Amino acid sequence: MPIAMSGPILPTAALRVTRALILFALVGVPTTAQGAPGTPADSPSAVDPLVALGVHVTGGAAPGYVSDQVCARCHPDLAESYRQVGMFQSFYRPAADRFIEDFKRSRFVHGPSGRHYEMVRTGDDLLFRRWEEDDTGQPINLFERKVDWVMGSGHHSRVYLYQTPLGELYQLPTAWYTQEQGWGMAPGFDRPDHLGVIRRVPRECMFCHNAYPDVPSGNDAYGEPHRFPADLPEGTGCQRCHGPGAEHVRLILGARGTIQEAREAIVNPGRLPPERRNDVCYECHMQPSVAIPGVRRFDRNDYSFRPGERLADYRVAVDIVEPGREPGDRFEINHHPYRLEQSTCFRESGGALSCLTCHDPHRKVPPEERAAHYRSACLDCHEADACSLDAMTGAGADALPQALRATDPGDCVTCHMPLRRTEDVVHVTMTDHLIRRTPEDPEKLLAPRQERDPEIVDVVLLEEPGDAGTQGALREAYRAVAVIRTGARSRDAVDHLDKHLDAIAPDLIVPRLDLAEAQLNVRLAADAEVTLRTVLERSPGDPQARDWLALALAGQGKLDAAEAVLRALAAEHPDRPETQFNLGRILLGTDRPEAALPFLRRATELRPNQAAAWLHLGRALARLDRPAEAREASLRSLAIDPTEGRAYIVMADLLRAQGNEAEAQRYLRHGLRAAKNPEPIQRALEEESAP
Repeated sequence: MPIAMSGPILPTAALRVTRALILFALVGVPTTAQGAPGTPADSPSAVDPLVALGVHVTGGAAPGYVSDQVCARCHPDLAESYRQVGMFQSFYRPAADRFIEDFKRSRFVHGPSGRHYEMVRTGDDLLFRRWEEDDTGQPINLFERKVDWVMGSGHHSRVYLYQTPLGELYQLPTAWYTQEQGWGMAPGFDRPDHLGVIRRVPRECMFCHNAYPDVPSGNDAYGEPHRFPADLPEGTGCQRCHGPGAEHVRLILGARGTIQEAREAIVNPGRLPPERRNDVCYECHMQPSVAIPGVRRFDRNDYSFRPGERLADYRVAVDIVEPGREPGDRFEINHHPYRLEQSTCFRESGGALSCLTCHDPHRKVPPEERAAHYRSACLDCHEADACSLDAMTGAGADALPQALRATDPGDCVTCHMPLRRTEDVVHVTMTDHLIRRTPEDPEKLLAPRQERDPEIVDVVLLEEPGDAGTQGALREAYRAVAVIRTGARSRDAVDHLDKHLDAIAPDLIVPRLDLAEAQLNVRLAADAEVTLRTVLERSPGDPQARDWLALALAGQGKLDAAEAVLRALAAEHPDRPETQFNLGRILLGTDRPEAALPFLRRATELRPNQAAAWLHLGRALARLDRPAEAREASLRSLAIDPTEGRAYIVMADLLRAQGNEAEAQRYLRHGLRAAKNPEPIQRALEEESAP
């Protein structure tokens, strides 16, 4: 006979104690650690259970996060299955038990640039090597660097990063491609004029490839240096989708509040309204174009987004317009929701169809289960016999592409969401999430591609239906900034932003910094000075604005004023490599090599991969008659950037001064082939051969 109960079977206090006992046992810490004897668990004087357990909680720019190991204590099954998911494996230090690459075949030559590459493994360590060959086949301009971080799960590819003493991250130009089981150039590097070893990895990239780091407040603001602590999270982690977990764990371990309150202290994306549920996935996976990424809102910092928030309040989504091309014709590696939203299935589902319909973020579906798993999702809406070859092709099975005729009828994805080669990562094929009724020919979809830059004629903003949050001048400002932040030297974008800037909030600093940088890039130094002085009126002392103000002054020939700005900034911020370099360059350019020397040397210490700093350091040392040090600096410059023609001339002059004419000629001959500005080298050789 049922028992009528008017309340909980145990008093609330007993329920709390029971829960605490269970969970402290899981963690392996005695319950007495929660506070002094006799202190109520929810008393303000009670010891924070996370402190008592030695659990580190992040503060600063991204507060309230704990280690994923804390999550795993109570959710071991989810944590274990999540280890196989790409998001868990998105970022980590090199480790022998994670290597999947073939290091016996890691040496290759990149045809367009003529450079040689190799990745060497020693235990847990990876060493990247790049060199060129001179006209006799001998190595020249060797660059070596230990790999500090691996980015990418390896399900499709992996790339490799190194970290400077300042904490800046840079991407190396090679990648491992799992589907091809081979090495090649990383995306964006398969061209003769790629960035070599100096492609910086900004916070915007790390936002999606890793969990938030523990950094001070304001460290993630626009204009702040892109520096990361040496101790970084490894993998995207639990809390990028569920939100910061410290309070959730604190309520559980401290037996504070109710179970419901503990649940509400963490985000379950599956229980959010459809738009906010999608935003959790879209924060990283909605990228309409890799060429022009979305723009973070001017009043938001990089690490400020939390699951459950409205993504459009954090970031403005951007799409591009290409001449003669519809959005459905473009397919990139991060196009899952972008393509899905173009599908009739998605549009007619009324919000029911989402990433979570097919994907459990905690579990990687084994290959042998995938066809049935995805078919079951299709059958949530479609009848089992609704897939008619006549309806799809108009002529039954005979009209199917040859490669699809033997497809299992239970395999919906192969026909309707086929594998397709991506345009931006040409060594990789991905599932196309644009669900089509009529199957396409796999041979065409998988055909090899060459890297290419899209021809962009316009930039448009994407917003939620009925959203009027970005209109008028603000909309136009975001469109211009989206172009400017790609580094494009577009006078049109500069004029467009300048035209609309005064019509938006006058105290906004961020778009004015964008405008100033763009003005410097298109050599509008006087205009940049005006913009930067406006910024400094609103934000006195801003280091980025002062650095650029010095460049604007120098661009107008106001070298004394530029020097004064930089000297003051260098004294206040001695760890800014840009300031040290710019000051050293001005001093060297005004024939003061001895005064320039400490600033150029400091720039190379802070940023050892800055080829220009090594080049000018070598020039300063040569003028001070210190040839051995000058030669070493010039060698470092050429190892980092073998395309700089001036470095070959400096190197040849130093070698000649040492009586080594043959080696000087070797560098000049190689410079003629390798430099992007070989004209000075050609003139030097012609002057030597002149009677």
